[in-house]
Amino acid sequence: MSETSYDRMIFARNLTRLMAEHREKQVDIARLLGVSKAAVSSYVHGDLMPRMDKLEILARHYGVTRGALIEEAGAAPSPLESAPEHPALTIYDNLNQAGQREFIRYGRYLCGQPAYQVPVTLRKVETIKHYLVPAAAGYASPIEGEDYELIERTLDTPLEADFCISIQGDSMQPYIKDGSIVYVKRDAPLREFDVGVFFVDGDVYCKQWCTDFNGTLHLLSANPLRRDANIDIPRDSGRTCVCFGKVLLPTRLPAPEYVG
Repeated sequence: MSETSYDRMIFARNLTRLMAEHREKQVDIARLLGVSKAAVSSYVHGDLMPRMDKLEILARHYGVTRGALIEEAGAAPSPLESAPEHPALTIYDNLNQAGQREFIRYGRYLCGQPAYQVPVTLRKVETIKHYLVPAAAGYASPIEGEDYELIERTLDTPLEADFCISIQGDSMQPYIKDGSIVYVKRDAPLREFDVGVFFVDGDVYCKQWCTDFNGTLHLLSANPLRRDANIDIPRDSGRTCVCFGKVLLPTRLPAPEYVG
């Protein structure tokens, strides 16, 4: 086996591992690098090595050195792997929830000050999936599909968000406006009347939820004038409803109170 093919296989294993750790698919990497899915398939099978500029993008995306991508894991730890825990993490872990919120708030303020910003060329690229089919009104495909784009996270993006989706319609106003983007955390516990993104019989909706004593699931509009957009799913109806995650909002919404 030649040195080149050996390096390709090491890279293939490292890339496959990182993709699994970040729950990414080949299409994610293709969009990140601006290459075809066939090219990414060649990367993960050890048939092709990306150019140096693509390696740099991957290193920034995963927060590792280029060496961590092309060297055998465990043979020579990268500086990031061997470095001690960052002092900021120690400080954060020793704060209560109020202190952690203040820590993040002030950190975001500093990030917005030019004097403290890292040069753009040195920043780690942080992205989040933005699903392109709107929720709350109209028709949609399951959110697990490939109809999305990768957009850069900003200071306004909640740290715990796993993906974001555009909202269409007025059924969640005034809290969530038509055309806005909401951020969603997968597998987050939902209390009654929390807002979630739900897949119901082929459509995707952004709704509050609750159940009644009969076990009927109610997906509710927050807009007091849009009771007509509520969805009721009896327990024995045979209809399919899947929650994709909890919508991250600044405050918890009250139970809806409808007019008329």
